[in-house]
Amino acid sequence: MRVLIYTGKGGVGKTSIAAATAVHLSRMGRKTLIMSTDMAHSLADALETELGNEIRQVCPGLDALELDPNAEGRRAWGSLRDYLRQIISDRANGGLAADEALLFPGLEELFSLLRILDVLDGGNYDALLVDCAPTGETLSLLRYPERLSVLADRLLPSVRSVTKAFGGLISRKTTVPKPRDEVFAEFDRLVKRLSRLQELLRDRDTADLRLVMTPERIVLEEARRSFSWLTAFDFGVDAVYLNRLYPEEALRGAFQGWMELQRESLRLARESFPGQKLFTLPLQDRELRGLESLADAARQLYGDSDPSQVYCRENAFRLEDRMGTRDFILRVPYIAPEDLSVSQEGCDLILRMRNETRQFRLPEQVCRRRVSGWEWRAGELFVHMDYD
Repeated sequence: MRVLIYTGKGGVGKTSIAAATAVHLSRMGRKTLIMSTDMAHSLADALETELGNEIRQVCPGLDALELDPNAEGRRAWGSLRDYLRQIISDRANGGLAADEALLFPGLEELFSLLRILDVLDGGNYDALLVDCAPTGETLSLLRYPERLSVLADRLLPSVRSVTKAFGGLISRKTTVPKPRDEVFAEFDRLVKRLSRLQELLRDRDTADLRLVMTPERIVLEEARRSFSWLTAFDFGVDAVYLNRLYPEEALRGAFQGWMELQRESLRLARESFPGQKLFTLPLQDRELRGLESLADAARQLYGDSDPSQVYCRENAFRLEDRMGTRDFILRVPYIAPEDLSVSQEGCDLILRMRNETRQFRLPEQVCRRRVSGWEWRAGELFVHMDYD
C-alpha cells in the first residue's frame, strides 16, 4: 500500500489536490482510502458527502473518513491521560484546568495518524491519502515519536523502578496516586506504535509527503523551509504541487505585473525542488467540489499516469571518507549557515536550525567518533567525525 501525505500552508488547496488524486486513483482501479486529520476538516465539502470518524464509501473504489482527534486520542492513551488528569485534578481542584494542562499541540493529530497503521495492517487498500494539517502543525507532530522514544528509553525505566519500590509509600504520604501497571503498559505500546509509524513514514517505497503551494513568494518560502526541516528529519518528499496558476490571458493589462511574478515563482519552484516531481494546476473556472470536478482537475494534473508512483528517493544524509576523516553529510537546503549549530551527546548528533532541534542517532560507522568540526557548503552540512 502506498501512503501519500498532503500538506502545505493553510488555504493553498491541499484538500482539493488530495481529493482529486484519490478520485483519480480509484478510477484507475486502485482501491483507495482518503482520510483527513486536519482539525478544520473540509474533505466532506470537497467530496460533497457526509463523513465522520468511521470509513464510508464515497463511490466504488473510493472510501473516506474525517478523523476525530479526541476519539483517536482516547484510543491511543486513554489510561495514561486519565492518570495524569487525576494527578492534576488533585492539585487544581478539578475543573477545566486539568483538561487544559493535558493539551499538547500536535499530539492529538499525531494520534490520528496512528490510524495509518490500522489501515496498513487491514490490507484492504492499494493507496491511502492523508489530508494533513497546515505545514507548521505537521512539522510539530512529526517530531513527537522521536522525543517520546527518548522519554521511554531514558526516563520510564527509572520511574517504573521507583514506583515499584516506593509507589505505595508515595501514595500514602501525598495525594499522588500510584500508577497502575496498565498505565506503563499503555505508554510502552504507544511509543512502539509511534516508532513504527515514524519508520513507515521514512520508508520511501511506502510513504511520501507532498507539498502543495500557490505561486506567491511567501508561500514558496515557507514550503522551502518546510522542505529543509522534513529533509533533516529524513522524511521523503517526492512531489510538489503549484496550484491556482492564473492563465496568462487573464493577467494582461492591469495585472501584467502578476504575470512576471508567477513566472518567477515557477522558476523558483523548479530550482528549489529539482529532484521532486513538479505538478502544476491552473486556476479552475469553477470550485473544485464534487467527484466530476475533482476528476477533471486530476486529468489536468496527471493525464493517464499513476500518481501513486514514487517520484524521488533522496536520502537525508550520507557518509563519505576524506583523508582519515569521515564526514556525516546532511542536506539542509535554504538554511543560512549562521542559523545552524552542531553538538554531540554520546552517539547522538544534535543539530539546531533556527528554533528547531533535530537529534540524530548516529549510524554505527561513526558512532564511536567525535565531532571535530563542521562546515556548510551549497545546501549541505558537512560534519567532520574523527577518533579522539
